[in-house]
Amino acid sequence: MKRILKLIPAIAIAAALSGGANAAYDSNTNYAQIMVQAAAAGDYATGQAAEAARNEKIAALGLSDQPCTFNDLMLLSKIIYAEAGSEWLSDEWKMSVGEVVLNRVASPEFPNTIEEVLAQPGQYYGSNSRYFNSLIPSERCAQCAMRLLNGERILEPAVVFQANFRQGGGVQKAYYDKTLGWTYFCYSSRLYLYQAA
Repeated sequence: MKRILKLIPAIAIAAALSGGANAAYDSNTNYAQIMVQAAAAGDYATGQAAEAARNEKIAALGLSDQPCTFNDLMLLSKIIYAEAGSEWLSDEWKMSVGEVVLNRVASPEFPNTIEEVLAQPGQYYGSNSRYFNSLIPSERCAQCAMRLLNGERILEPAVVFQANFRQGGGVQKAYYDKTLGWTYFCYSSRLYLYQAA
């Protein structure tokens, strides 16, 4: 019931926006939050409508927020949820998981989109994973994903590995949980690729 009450404003916005190709935005509406709530409900129609309005608002008002797609938000939220969704884990841990994905997207060593990074053989769950495809992320994981897509960072750009063992060019961060054990966030072995020119 609580989730339904949260989505009523989002549904109204989706209905208003679905009428035309030009998304009309309201300067007082927090479309990022609507996208987060839609991700946590698995509501693609509302999320995509809020995406259009948010991105139009950013462009029209010259905001510093970063445009993003609802699909990217959903994918990043789902991988955060799959890898660090336990409620007792910190937002920093959750964001570190998502940031490794975004660092890979920006890296010359990996594919150029979130979807391609997640679908790489032997990495994450892949595009054909029924488990991953059926996930609905928590609102907290979606909020962490939105913070990352909006430009917030806690890792260095060369941190492109996450595992329960050390790898690559060394460890930037490590988190310990008594249930999950250690998780290491590690640098690429090719640090020269990440040095500023």
